[in-house]
Amino acid sequence: MPDSAERIFTGGPVLTMDDAAPEAEALAVRGGEIIAVGRAADVLALRGPSTQVVDLDGRALLPGFIEAHGHPSTMALTLAPPAIDVRPFTVPTGAEVYERIRATVAAAPGKPVGAYGIDLLLQRDLALPTRQRLDELCPDAPLVVVSNSGHAAYGNTAALRAAGITADTLDPPGARFVRDAAGEPTGEVRETAALLALFEALGDFRDDAQVSAALDWAFAEHARVGITTATDMATDPRTVPALRDAAESPGAVLRIRSYLIGTPELAAEPERRFPGHAPASEMFGISGMKLWADGTPWQGSVATSFPFKDNDATLRIGMDHCAHGPMNYSPDQLADLVAAFAGQGFPLACHVHGDVTVEAVLDAYAKAGAGDPEMLRAMRPRLEHCGAVTADQYRRAADMGATVSLFMDHIRWWGDVLADDLFGPEVADRWMSARSAWDAGHRVSLHNDGVCSPTDPLSSVATAITRRSHPSGRIHGTYQCLTIDEALRAVTANPAWQLHLEDEIGMLRMGMRADLVVLSRDPRTVPAEHFREAVAVSATYLSGQRTWPR
Repeated sequence: MPDSAERIFTGGPVLTMDDAAPEAEALAVRGGEIIAVGRAADVLALRGPSTQVVDLDGRALLPGFIEAHGHPSTMALTLAPPAIDVRPFTVPTGAEVYERIRATVAAAPGKPVGAYGIDLLLQRDLALPTRQRLDELCPDAPLVVVSNSGHAAYGNTAALRAAGITADTLDPPGARFVRDAAGEPTGEVRETAALLALFEALGDFRDDAQVSAALDWAFAEHARVGITTATDMATDPRTVPALRDAAESPGAVLRIRSYLIGTPELAAEPERRFPGHAPASEMFGISGMKLWADGTPWQGSVATSFPFKDNDATLRIGMDHCAHGPMNYSPDQLADLVAAFAGQGFPLACHVHGDVTVEAVLDAYAKAGAGDPEMLRAMRPRLEHCGAVTADQYRRAADMGATVSLFMDHIRWWGDVLADDLFGPEVADRWMSARSAWDAGHRVSLHNDGVCSPTDPLSSVATAITRRSHPSGRIHGTYQCLTIDEALRAVTANPAWQLHLEDEIGMLRMGMRADLVVLSRDPRTVPAEHFREAVAVSATYLSGQRTWPR
């Protein structure tokens, strides 16, 4: 039977995310595409002598998850073994953070050391990583410690020297080198451009084979949690060839769409943009430019109309009795940067948390589209994370054709921090206000932000439907919950649309890629409060081929 299916799934609900036919009994795959989805009897008619029939045995089949805002390349370079992972999800105490760093320095004397993931708010006993403290840990080689948010890093004297950062070094646009009263760098740096400068101290600490192996590891970690497509939402142009090679290699388990780091230098010098660039393929493409309009609440670097608290927690993160955080750019600088990339035809994704910053981003988008609003709408410009976006701002964004992606697990991991340490319960209740965004008409997506929280779409779904914080179990703002159907769409069909891939992935429809995830049970039948422990990924398929378990 030349037209028979290679694989047929039956025996459990098929949740298609297709409004025209939201549920089916079976699905058939051939050549990486869905060739039938519908009644079991009709689909099973495509069975041939070599067809593999997968009995779901009551489990649910869904479109493969799409990580709308991930960082596979950063994950590879910072977390792949033998990296020092000191995030609070893996190292809960500050004492253990320094124990791991000290052991690594002792095991490789004289070699540069990088550690990723400290969190001054979740690792409460962590002594501040001052330049002097890092010098004591590692006096003879560069040592760089990166915050879990990715918006701050700390270097010892050897790292500053190796990176060429001195009192005379100018702050890069949108970033800064923190200085003491005498103007000398303290070792702390803030925001992407300054972090990249400090990372120069570590040199090329991985060769090509190690980078390839690290990317393979990161891709496999995505497949393990049901992800078939991931956005690499901050690709250094220098890593494009390696990332493309990994995604397009035989047996690759993850489709990649990249947003390049949108620096002023790239805006001014387009020729620096695409080393090894080629048109998008099925497995790899460049989708646009990523900008950072502000930073993170965990470093006090978001511009809000409401104040931060003045307490030990905010002093610890460096606010020094300041009630409001800054933007990374002035509104005019931001508008110029947006206009430059939009004028070159690149869709934009803008990192933004504070409601003051959101207003500046929306103004910049509106200015860029003033002469051609439909051009802007067609680009589907994005707002990323969206911690303090208001209902009115969501409506304004929807009216101009912008779209939003929410870092939902802020509530899971930092909900209590928002309520008790930074802003108060009222702000925590409306932080990541998914319901307001959905009701404003947005095709909301949810994401984990790669290394900043464990990559796990089911965790995003669980948080979206409960708004439950870990480990206390407190609920923050039930009126902002999504339904289970909405939350599942937010990790499948909606991010596919945001990536302009809605005709290829994100739904289970005839002719689309056979990207699939099998869940341990029908997620619609589980009470929201039990979802997190009751639903798991059983298998992942990319273009019809099983990628996990392998």
